[in-house]
Amino acid sequence: MMLSAPFSSLLSHKNTDSLSVAAFETHIHQLCQMMQTLLHAGKVTFWLLHPARSEVICLQDIPHPERIGLSIPIDTVSALSDAFNHTSVLEFPNAHLDIRLRNTPIGHEPVDIIMARVVCDDDTQGMLVCRKEQDHDWPVNSRALVNHFVALAEQALLMLKPDASAWRHLLWQQRLHKLTYQLATKTGRLFFTELVEQLANEIGADAVWIGELLQAGHGAASVRIIAGCGATIALEHHRYPLQESSCRLLYLADDWIIQSMPDLPATMLIQPKWLIAVPLRHNQQRIIGHLSFTFADQHPDPDELVRALQPLLTRIEAELIRYQAESELRLSSVAFDTNKGCIITDPTLTIMRVNQAFTDITGISAEQAIGCELGKEIWSFSEQQGDALLKGQHWRGEVERKRLNGDLYPQWETWTPVQDETNRFSHYVISIDDLTERVRSSQRIQALAYYDELTGLANRRRLLEQVNVLFEQAKVQDEVGALLFIDLDHFKNINDSLGHAAGDWVLQQVAERLKPFFTKNDELARLGGDEFVALLPGLSSNPPQAEMHATLLAEQVIEAVSAPYYYAGQVLHLGASIGMTLYPTRHQTPADLLKQADTAMYQAKADGRSTVRAFDATMQRKVDKRLRIHNQLRDALRNHELSLHYQPQHMVATGELIGAEALIRWQMPEGGMISPIEFIPIAEETDLIIDIGQWVMEEACHQYMHWYALDIKLPQLSVNVSAKQFHHSKFTERVYEVLDKTGMLPEALNLEITESVVLEGLEDTIQKMTELKSIGISFSIDDFGTGYSSLGYLTRLPVNELKIDRTFIKGIPNDVSNMAIAEAVLAMARHLGFNVTAEGVETRQQLQFLKQQSCHFYQGYLASKPLSADVMSIYASDHLRKK
Repeated sequence: MMLSAPFSSLLSHKNTDSLSVAAFETHIHQLCQMMQTLLHAGKVTFWLLHPARSEVICLQDIPHPERIGLSIPIDTVSALSDAFNHTSVLEFPNAHLDIRLRNTPIGHEPVDIIMARVVCDDDTQGMLVCRKEQDHDWPVNSRALVNHFVALAEQALLMLKPDASAWRHLLWQQRLHKLTYQLATKTGRLFFTELVEQLANEIGADAVWIGELLQAGHGAASVRIIAGCGATIALEHHRYPLQESSCRLLYLADDWIIQSMPDLPATMLIQPKWLIAVPLRHNQQRIIGHLSFTFADQHPDPDELVRALQPLLTRIEAELIRYQAESELRLSSVAFDTNKGCIITDPTLTIMRVNQAFTDITGISAEQAIGCELGKEIWSFSEQQGDALLKGQHWRGEVERKRLNGDLYPQWETWTPVQDETNRFSHYVISIDDLTERVRSSQRIQALAYYDELTGLANRRRLLEQVNVLFEQAKVQDEVGALLFIDLDHFKNINDSLGHAAGDWVLQQVAERLKPFFTKNDELARLGGDEFVALLPGLSSNPPQAEMHATLLAEQVIEAVSAPYYYAGQVLHLGASIGMTLYPTRHQTPADLLKQADTAMYQAKADGRSTVRAFDATMQRKVDKRLRIHNQLRDALRNHELSLHYQPQHMVATGELIGAEALIRWQMPEGGMISPIEFIPIAEETDLIIDIGQWVMEEACHQYMHWYALDIKLPQLSVNVSAKQFHHSKFTERVYEVLDKTGMLPEALNLEITESVVLEGLEDTIQKMTELKSIGISFSIDDFGTGYSSLGYLTRLPVNELKIDRTFIKGIPNDVSNMAIAEAVLAMARHLGFNVTAEGVETRQQLQFLKQQSCHFYQGYLASKPLSADVMSIYASDHLRKK
C-alpha cells in the first residue's frame, strides 16, 4: 500500500523517544486530517480518556476545532464504554438510530460511524471516531487504514506517557481550551463572572476570584474584586487593603505564588489551606491584578496550572485592560455629563466638545459651539484672563457672560490645561457653573437678614449698621443728622380686636405712608411690632436748623399716619408719638441714638400722644433715675426698706375717727425717702407689684391686730390693691392666707381698687368681690372720677364706698367746676346707696363744703398727714378715748 508524504511523516516519529505536548497535539491533528482524507470521512475526532473523572475530552475535531476541550462522561454514552472494552474497530451504521449513541454529541447525525480504541495502558487511552461523509462509502480497506492510524496514535501516546507532567498538562489544556471557545462571545463583567465559575468547576478550586489592583496616589494599595465564585461570593465588588492579603507576595515577587494557610480578607467565608495566585499584566509588563484560587486540601501543581492557563491568561489580561478602559470612559462620560457645563478646546481655544449642561446654561447647542474660538466667536476675555489662557495657564474666577438670547448672567469658570505625553499643552478643559440661582439666593438671604419681611423696610440689623456708618460720616463732614423714633398710638387695640391679619395690614399701610417723606439717602426701618425708625443724615451744619427741619418732618409724619384707614368695611384710627434726637453731639456714641430717641418718644406719649418731643438731658436724668429705682426696688422688699404709714379717716359730720388707710413708703439705705408716686408705677410695670401688694396687705393686717391687742380698736383699715394683684389667679386664696396668718377681722378690712381694675375684666372683678364680701370684707372705688367712670358697672359691683380723688377737692371753694363734680358724685352716691370718702381735705372751707353736701368721711392734712405705726397708735388711742 502506497502512503502519502504526510502519512510518512507521521511514521517518522517512531524513531523519536518522546513527544512534547505541542508536538503530540500537532501529530494528532495531522493524523486526524489524514484519516479524513483517506477514509473520505465527514468528520474525525480524537478523544482522550480522563480516568480520574471517568470522562473523555476532545483533543482534536476536524473540521470543528471549537469543540476541542468538550468533555463527555463515559457513563452517559454506552457506545463509549463498549468501544473502550472492545479490542477491535466498532462500526455503527446509521448512528442516530443506535440507542447507544442517540442524542449524544457523537451520534446525532444520520450517518455511519467508526470508533476505534487507542491504548497505551489502562490509564492512558484514547478514542478515534470517524463519521462517514454523506453520499460516500467507506473505502474497501477502511479497517486496515483505521488500524494503521490507531497504531500511530498509540505510538504517539506511548512517546508522551513517560512525561507525566506533560500528560497532565495536556489534560488541563484540553479542558481549559473549551473555555476559550465558550467565552469567545463574552465581554466585560459577564466574561469574568462566567470565567470564575467555569474555572472553579474545571480545576476543582473552592474559590476563584479576579482582583483589580487599585493604587490611590501615594496611599496604600487595595484590591477590588471584579468577580468571584465559591467562598468569595460575599466579596463580589468588595474592596480590601492589599497588605491584609497574602496576594501582596505576588506583587513583591512579580510572579505567581503558592501559599499555605494564607492571609485573606476578613470577609472570606472560609479559611482555605492553599492559595495559588497568578499575576495579570498590562502588555506583559506591570501587574494590574491577579487571578486567585483557594483549595481546602489537594491542589494542582501550580507550574502545570499556570502553563495550562497561559493561552487563557492572555484573553483575561486583554479583557481586564478593556474593562478598566471602559470603566474610565464611563466615569469620564458621567463626569462630563454633569449639571456643570464642560468645554474641551485645543491650544488655540477652538471648541472641540461641549456637554449638555453647557447648552442648558448658555443656550448654545453643540453644533453651534464646536469649531468656534472662545474669546472671539463665543465670549470675550479680560486682558488678565486672556494672557493667562494663551499661555496655557490655570485660571479660575467669576465673570459675566451672555446667553444666546442676550441675557447676562454671572458664571464661575475653571480653566484646566491638559498636557500630552511629551508634556506639551494640548487641551483646555473648562468647567462652567451658572451662578444665577446662587446670586438670587444670596440676595434673598441678604433681604431676610437686612430687611423686614412684612413691610420691606430695613430691619433692626441694617438700621444699627447704618447708624454706625452715618454717625461717623456726620462727624467727618461736620453735619447734623436726626433719628426719629416713631411709635403707633392705639395699635394694640386694633391688633387685639381685629386680629393679627388686620394688624399686619395696618403696618404695611403705615410703611407705605411713611416712604414718601424720606429720600434715598435716608434710612427708614421697622424695628418690630409697631415701632419705626427714620435716620436722617446731613440735615444741616446748624443744630437748631436741623432740629427745626426734623420736627417739621415728624409733624407731617404724624398727620399722615393719623389719617383714617379703611379695612373690611371699617374705619380705623391711629396716631403716632415721635421721639427725636440729633447727632453727633458731645459725648454721644452711635449706641446712644436709639436710646435717646426712645426716651423722647415715651415723653411724647406721656405728654398726650400724637406729638413729637426732642431729647434733652432732663429726660435722660429721669430715665436714669427710673432705671435706678427699678433695679433697687427688687432688693427693697428683701432688705426691709419698705414700711407702712397710716392716714386717719374721720366722719365729716362729727370728726369721729372711723379708720385709717395704709400707705407704703420706701426709705433708701442712704437716708433718702422715695415717694410712692415714683416707684409704684415702676412696680406696676412688672410683677413686683404683686409681691409688694401682698406684703402691704399682710403687714397692715399684722399691725391692725397688734393695735387690737392693745385695745386700739379701729373700726376699719383700708388697703390699696393694684389691678395686677387683683386679677392674679390666686388673689382670693392669698387674701384668705393673710386672714388666717394674721387673725385679721374680715369685717374690719376694706380693700381699695381703682376703676382700671374693673376695665381689665368686669366679670372676674364681680366674682372675686362678691366672694370676699360674703365673708365681711368691704370694697371702695379709689380715685373715682379720674378714670373711665361708668354708671353701668357701678350698679353691678358689690361696692360699699366711693372715694373722691384729691384733684376734685383741691380747688374747692374757688374752682366751680371741681365743686360741681364733687356735688354730682355725692348726689349719685346717695341715690346708689354708697358711702363717700373725700381725699386730700386740707382746709376748713373744704370740710364745710363736704358737710353741706352730706359727705360721709374725709381724710387729708386737715386731720393728719400719714403717720408711722407708733405715732398712729397714739393718735388712735387719743381719738378713741374721746369717743
